Amino acid sequence: MRDIMTKPTKRKIISFLGVISGIIVLIAGITMVKTGFATFDDNEPRVGLYIGGIFTIIGGVFLTVGGIIFLNFDGLKKKFLRTAGKIADAIEEERIQEKK
Repeated sequence: MRDIMTKPTKRKIISFLGVISGIIVLIAGITMVKTGFATFDDNEPRVGLYIGGIFTIIGGVFLTVGGIIFLNFDGLKKKFLRTAGKIADAIEEERIQEKK
């Protein structure tokens, strides 16, 4: 019996989950920095929550960007290898021109 979810489908689900959870973490970090409160029990904001909120924002950005890169990894890999090949060809042609 064949597996219903193929490898590309799993990859898309994982990357979309990364992007969505990164956006949720980003919103949570922005809320922490904006209000200064992590719970509703205290009446005064704390400095640690501002610092934690900033790190939460950074983590959310990395998670979102990582999900997008993971989603488009094959296309980005092909573009990178194509560009590297063009650079190598240009360097080789330049060396051949210098020898003549």
